[in-house]
Amino acid sequence: MRSFRRDLIAFAIIGAVIAGTLLSARPIPAARPVVSASSPVPVVEQPVSSTEPDLGSLDEDIGSVVVVSWRGSDIDPVRSLLDDGRVGGVLLFASNFDGPASLASLTDRLQALTTSACLDHPILVMLDEEGGQVNRVQAAFAPPSQLIAGSGGTDHVRALERASAAGLHQLGVGLNLAPVADVRTNARDQVILDRSFGANPALVAPLVGAAVQGLHDGGVGATLKHFPGLGGAAGDPHVAIPTDYESEAEWKGIQMPAFQAGIAAGADAVMTTAVYVPGLGGGTTPAMFSAPVVGRLRTQLGFGGVIVTDSLSMGGVSARYSLPEAAVAALEAGNDMVLLGYRDPAYEAEAMAAVRAAVVSGRLDRASLHQSAMRVNQLRDRWGRRFMHCRAVKVA
Repeated sequence: MRSFRRDLIAFAIIGAVIAGTLLSARPIPAARPVVSASSPVPVVEQPVSSTEPDLGSLDEDIGSVVVVSWRGSDIDPVRSLLDDGRVGGVLLFASNFDGPASLASLTDRLQALTTSACLDHPILVMLDEEGGQVNRVQAAFAPPSQLIAGSGGTDHVRALERASAAGLHQLGVGLNLAPVADVRTNARDQVILDRSFGANPALVAPLVGAAVQGLHDGGVGATLKHFPGLGGAAGDPHVAIPTDYESEAEWKGIQMPAFQAGIAAGADAVMTTAVYVPGLGGGTTPAMFSAPVVGRLRTQLGFGGVIVTDSLSMGGVSARYSLPEAAVAALEAGNDMVLLGYRDPAYEAEAMAAVRAAVVSGRLDRASLHQSAMRVNQLRDRWGRRFMHCRAVKVA
């Protein structure tokens, strides 16, 4: 059998050489697509030249950088996005499960899907477990609000977050969208409230660092939010995008230190948000869609992890951008990962298609998207739930 296969391979090689010699003797006319008057003009993807690096699958990279959501505990509505779309991140809400046991069952099913879909990296399960009014899982490990927790000092915060993370880890959650790093200085703020550790930057910064350490102690990744800071703005981006008129010098002294402390403590991700910050070069563009603002995380704070957007379903964002437009604009600004957040799989699939079209057209840089996907995949490998890879299952 092996001798026969070697003969076939040899004949194939000889045939290829002869065919190549014949073809090189005369020019080959360029093929033109046949397009009827009623059919759309096809999009032709340019082949990657041999001198360009191998960037792998475009669709898998797109799947890595988007995070999907849906309604209810049944994963069937989003199965095609996770399987065919190769999506590697899900954001869960309290409506997706009914208590800790229900959450554990849901993450078990997601883990099984990781294997059956032959994904190369775990599905990263994330949710908001900040404390107090923002606790998706109502369990004994759920922490109090950050304002209350912070009154006990850094050791107390670290212990609370360690217990919370251990509980989340046991239920299959990999990334907590916490802690809140905003310093609340505006009494007309309508979104941060007691979610912040306080109004004094010197006190808030070490508490944020302790929270990151505590989450890691318990086995869960940490996300700093909401960059560049919501605590100095009046209003709520879930309703309308607010404006923070802080100068750059004021921002450096008030909001920046807590993000610096969280990054120094090893934060895995930083969440950008929808706030106008003209003093930071954002102009009339919301911060998370502004390359000059998002870029500060790399150039000014030296952050090398995953930059993730706040939910693109927030009222202030959806009033100005459709979901496909917002997803493309967020990646164009330098975010690595986008929280679609609509809990509508069909609409979220449209956003993924828009990202693909933006890459094919050249609006989004293919290499930059691949770099973002690699950062996200490293995050998935670190904090995602271990699974049996399909290739190992087939060998067994």
